[in-house]
Amino acid sequence: MLGLIHLNTYSQQNTTVDCTTGPVSTTFCYDTGMDNSYTFTSNDGTPLNLTIAEGQVETNWDELEIRDSDGTVLYNGYGNGGNISALSFQSSGDTITLEVVEDGSISCVSSGYTPITFIVSCATCVNPQVDYEVVSDCLNAPQFFVDVNVTDLGSAGSLTISDNQGNTSSTSNTGTIQFGPYANNTDVQITASNNDDANCSSTSGPLTQEYCATTLVDCAVGPVSSSYCYGNGDTTQFEYVSSDGSPLNLTVDSGLIEAGWDIIIVTDTDGSILFQGDNGGDLTGLSFQSSGDTIYLGFQTDGSISCTSSSTYAGGIDWTVACATCTNPSAEYTVIDDCANGDQFLIDVNITSMGDAGSLTISDNYSSNTEQTIGTGIVQMGPYPFLTDIIITVSNDEDVNCVINSNPIQLFACPPENDNCSGAIEAVVNADQSCNYTTQGTLSGASYSGNESNCLSDMDDDVWFSFSALSEVQSISIQNISGSTGNLGHALYVGTGDVLCNTLDELYCVNETASVTTDLTIGVTYHVRVFSNGEEPQDVSFDLCISDAPDNTVCDNATNFCGEGGALYGANIFDYPSLGQIACLYTTPNPSWNTIQIGDSGQIDIQITQNTAFDDNGNPVGAGLDVDFVIWGPFESDENFCEDGFLDQGCPDPFNCPNNTSNPNFYPYGNIVDCSYSIYSVENLTIDNAIAGEVYVLLVTNYSNNPGIIQIEQTNSGEEGAGSTVAEIEVELGSDQTFCGFPEYEIVAEAPFGDFFEWYLNGEYINGTENNSLIVNQTGEYSVIVYDNQCGSTAEDSVQINLFSEAVAYDAENIITCDDSTDDGIENFDLSIQNENILGGQNPNEFIVTYYETLNDAESGVNSIDTNYTNISNPQQIYARVEHVDAVGSNSGCYSLTEFSIEVTGAIPELISPGEYIICDEGYLSNIQVFNLSSQNSIILDDNTENYTFTYHINEDDALAGINELANEYQNITNPQTIYVRVEDLDAFDCFSITSFDLVVCLIPEGISPNNDGYNDRFELRGYDVKSLKIYNRYGKLVFGQSNYADDWEGQSNDGKKLPVGTYFYHMIYDENLEKTGWVYINY
Repeated sequence: MLGLIHLNTYSQQNTTVDCTTGPVSTTFCYDTGMDNSYTFTSNDGTPLNLTIAEGQVETNWDELEIRDSDGTVLYNGYGNGGNISALSFQSSGDTITLEVVEDGSISCVSSGYTPITFIVSCATCVNPQVDYEVVSDCLNAPQFFVDVNVTDLGSAGSLTISDNQGNTSSTSNTGTIQFGPYANNTDVQITASNNDDANCSSTSGPLTQEYCATTLVDCAVGPVSSSYCYGNGDTTQFEYVSSDGSPLNLTVDSGLIEAGWDIIIVTDTDGSILFQGDNGGDLTGLSFQSSGDTIYLGFQTDGSISCTSSSTYAGGIDWTVACATCTNPSAEYTVIDDCANGDQFLIDVNITSMGDAGSLTISDNYSSNTEQTIGTGIVQMGPYPFLTDIIITVSNDEDVNCVINSNPIQLFACPPENDNCSGAIEAVVNADQSCNYTTQGTLSGASYSGNESNCLSDMDDDVWFSFSALSEVQSISIQNISGSTGNLGHALYVGTGDVLCNTLDELYCVNETASVTTDLTIGVTYHVRVFSNGEEPQDVSFDLCISDAPDNTVCDNATNFCGEGGALYGANIFDYPSLGQIACLYTTPNPSWNTIQIGDSGQIDIQITQNTAFDDNGNPVGAGLDVDFVIWGPFESDENFCEDGFLDQGCPDPFNCPNNTSNPNFYPYGNIVDCSYSIYSVENLTIDNAIAGEVYVLLVTNYSNNPGIIQIEQTNSGEEGAGSTVAEIEVELGSDQTFCGFPEYEIVAEAPFGDFFEWYLNGEYINGTENNSLIVNQTGEYSVIVYDNQCGSTAEDSVQINLFSEAVAYDAENIITCDDSTDDGIENFDLSIQNENILGGQNPNEFIVTYYETLNDAESGVNSIDTNYTNISNPQQIYARVEHVDAVGSNSGCYSLTEFSIEVTGAIPELISPGEYIICDEGYLSNIQVFNLSSQNSIILDDNTENYTFTYHINEDDALAGINELANEYQNITNPQTIYVRVEDLDAFDCFSITSFDLVVCLIPEGISPNNDGYNDRFELRGYDVKSLKIYNRYGKLVFGQSNYADDWEGQSNDGKKLPVGTYFYHMIYDENLEKTGWVYINY
């Protein structure tokens, strides 16, 4: 019998099939950037059979293509969801070709797909038809058989059936032949060969049983331990049956599951559900007991993240099933470093419960040493060398079914110095976006530091670094990871006070190796916590890079494309997490956002190149880096195209968007202009019929994740029909703005491509203003100059901002005055007396009041009237307008109105002067007395005193001004004394009249001195109505006499002669015939 010729290859093959020798078997794992095609030609012109034994391709992206001798495509597709096993083809001529047309991203090599094994043979006979079935034998042992069912011998008289384990059998008939048993996880391949023609055979793919779906638990032997790594869309169920009918205990020793998406289902003997859920993602410690002799553990998972597809859950799930003949003990395990005694560690086994055991034996898988305990407490095991997996077993000494095992425990090294926050290593910070300087770190020997975290992953090991922020936003990346895992995460913290580690607040936490920080404060110390995802300690080293964060990793910070005849260059992004699946890009690592603004209309051809270096002429001279892109548009320059939901993410979903290399006529779709990915470092795109002023958004990714430079260049500049990407930067501040009562206003400069902003107020530069917005608090003309650093252009705009204080016109009383003697109803009014009330406390230096005859004039602010105003009607309405001094004449509407009336009433009645207000009292000895001035009111207005006020004043000026009012009870200062009275109308303004009268005290002089000096020149009897006065000398002779005396005796006799100095006797008759006598002395 001739055997198969086996070829294991990863490069293109052109193979001749010798029909006399037999079939050729080929195994390969396709990769990106390779020519994954294989051509076979028969040596004698015979047609060829090609059969795929097993293999996998990326469904929907990497096509399996089989081509006939004449180039006709016999097949192009993905098999059964990517599984291409059992596909079979025959050529019409002597040649057949197999090729995997891959998309440049995910491949067999990069994603661990099942390699493709196929067999090519000459079609000189008819192949036998054979079915293969794996038959479980788990009730006897963890093993299986393979039933080989020959359904057709083909053209053979007999067949030889063999496996790859050295077993052989022959048959001349159809029927089933059983091979085995084989231990679980043994890859078995069965071949049925035509004994008459080596070109005809049938070979199975790999056949195996990974686990026992049904397992016998021998209660006399002890527990059964199992492990399983669940996959996407997994519905596997495990069954356990006790050997003697005892109930079973199922305990999950360890394991994580994707919370919210994947669940386990534990089912009792009778089919009832004991548990269905995810326990928050951590299944460790769950325990169940069946009511009968059978228990089931099943999985129900979604189609995405799983144990097989995610490193977070890669540890799988471990569980133990034991006969429920006793109660298990329980224990906790703590690793204790023993670095003081060497590179070794200890394990503290804390027995928290004995179960129903009288004594327990603690053992390990490292040595034959055991410890025994009869009570709870800590038993220390070890020491053990670093990097040794230790499993601790705690056994019930009376019942073999009660045994518990720890997870593998090990310590990689002594704890690093930065195992806790207090020992944080100060990390170097790059001043630019490079990672020229890094800080080394390791998780080997690290433990959990205990600080709280919001991360989804379990932290069981972490180390700490600190740094002082050089930028408001920093980039943090973990690089050059080597060791037991690459699945690391990190968190950022900030603290306060002298002891930062005691006051840490977590700013964010990600299960990724790179992030861009939230806003930081320059100069403040921050802490970075690096940890491994999962619950297993890891032996891993890494470099920590902290650098200035790239600007254009988000759409809002997109870099604009410019440069006539030149190119835009920029450092690419690396170690930055993917934004997810966008359009045709399955992943978007290290995103770089750009905008393209159209200057001149026409076709725009753009070439995107990503390379590690370019020469002075713009030619790439370094290593090419895989570059992919999506472009959206067209948009108006003022559209917020970065707003959520604005840019289309799919067609309509991302997985519906094809690569333009496989479907070049698909785009545009929605606002997606084009989308492409390949393994190459150069991509080209065309914008047809671009119109001046349009804006396009370009997303470029760095799939290689290596540092380099992105060059974006218009390649058809200057050609006929070509447009241009040269567009002057523009800035728009909007229209002039006027506000009443607003203390401040924010001016926003709309300039999508502005890098730097200079602001001015009335032509003077405002220091410290570089952003695109400015908050202003004073009126003036504001202007801005915007600089586009990349394109070297500027733009200007200005706007008038009026921030007027809000004016309020308060209510004012009406003005009423009295008429003059003309009684014509026309008078002068002083309107300014209303200012204080109308302003109501507003500063008169900042607010002005103007008056108007009509409402229209007041609203328009025209034809104001003078405050010294003569009315034109009676009564007349007057309108007052209040506004801030800066708002006068601005037509801003920042004013307030009120109104009042002016009215002229009738003239005030004529006043009657009392003449004299005399006090005469025999007992008065002084000419100074107290007068009740108000007693004269009724005399002055002839008893018409209602609605009038009376004030008394010492002189006429005070009475006219209405000031220095005298008290009602007034004591004269001379005798007589003239007093002035002011009478004012209560219902009118400035409507008054004055008169005067004398205050007189009745006091007869004791002597006179008629010398014309103005003092005591006459014998005055004021206050007396003297009917008769007679003067006698000391001899009793009448020397002077007068009826109706008028105060005119100056010491003369009746004949007009001057009487001598001396004492004289008087007799007077006064008032109602009263008499009075006395002496008076004359002295000249």
